[in-house]
Amino acid sequence: MTNQNSISLSSQWSGTTNLIEIRDLLLQMQKSASSIRFDGGWSAGKVFAHCAQSIEYSLHGFPSMKPTLFRMTIGKVVFLIFSLKNKMNHGLETPIPGCEPLLDPIDLKYGLDRLLKAIDSFLNLEEKNLLPHFAYGMLSKKKYDLAHTWHIKNHMERLI
Repeated sequence: MTNQNSISLSSQWSGTTNLIEIRDLLLQMQKSASSIRFDGGWSAGKVFAHCAQSIEYSLHGFPSMKPTLFRMTIGKVVFLIFSLKNKMNHGLETPIPGCEPLLDPIDLKYGLDRLLKAIDSFLNLEEKNLLPHFAYGMLSKKKYDLAHTWHIKNHMERLI
């Protein structure tokens, strides 16, 4: 991907509204994956694997949960604020609490494939099988889709 293509692709992320659109952009990126770079301390492979982890945990359970009171109050307020902004802001090099460590370097192809597989698994899962988010608590599939979309888009802001 040339620098011009990178700028063009990067600007496309801001208009995405769901995981299906995210998946389409990731498939586009996959065609020239060797030139994908992110600003910051994480490799592209680690960014993608981290985003995949978040989706995987919504399917299999997060390893560490905020207390119930937090999820029912502060977590709901934070989700509402992100909803109103249609955007998430979080520490872009902060691991998911209690998660399996992702040690760099992570192969870009592995991270990207893992994220695409996680998105496909999420899209194919019935809503009743989703598990609570570690901070937001129980979410509908539509709200989880939004949360995952915002999460990925926030990381794509560092795409260079």
